[in-house]
Amino acid sequence: MSYTYIITFVLISLIILVVAIVLFTAITGDFRKGLRLREELAQRVRYLRLDKMLSKRNIKREDYLHLESISNIETQIRTCESCTLTEQCDQVLKESSPADLSFCPIGEDLELIAKRVISNLKE
Repeated sequence: MSYTYIITFVLISLIILVVAIVLFTAITGDFRKGLRLREELAQRVRYLRLDKMLSKRNIKREDYLHLESISNIETQIRTCESCTLTEQCDQVLKESSPADLSFCPIGEDLELIAKRVISNLKE
């Protein structure tokens, strides 16, 4: 074997190693950024009626944050924050029985999420 083949092999190996390290660093950074973003969303959800609505549908906040996309969660938070049906919402949240969420702008979303939580529990 000539030195040219050895040098070529070493250079290609180093290039592959550098690419692997860069990819690993990028993936790890994105993962951490996603975790931080979901933690921030959890804090925002905690202080909204949305958190109580999730509980009303037996949806744990962690499951909600895991199953829903970040863009959907942000949309639902904005919808909840700007909702004008707060009196009706508060009344439903006071009731101990399962509530009719048909008045709620994100009621359908919550129903779908509840179904996904149930199907995930079955798996």
